[in-house]
Amino acid sequence: MIPMSPRIKSFPETREEPRKRILAIPFILIFGGLGLALLHDSLRFIGILLSFTGVLTVFLVGMVFADLWAASRRTKDIIKAREKRMHAEEAVTPDDPFIDTLEDSSD
Repeated sequence: MIPMSPRIKSFPETREEPRKRILAIPFILIFGGLGLALLHDSLRFIGILLSFTGVLTVFLVGMVFADLWAASRRTKDIIKAREKRMHAEEAVTPDDPFIDTLEDSSD
């Protein structure tokens, strides 16, 4: 048997833009760590680590969100261009189906 080749899908698979909830993760880490640091002296080290993790996560989450947003926009643009091409091809149907459109008529 011949194995079937995998179908290539555009990224992301949905037409929806990414949710903005992911942008809240760094702020939750920063303020949660700050709260732990101010709550008690024994929790100060863990709170500072969480806050520092939140600061570093700002860049990671921002880059991932920007990449997903750009991919979503690119996918929408590709879909719009494909739909325009399909509508343009449907509009250019010859009246006589037996006319050879590839033949040169400069004779």
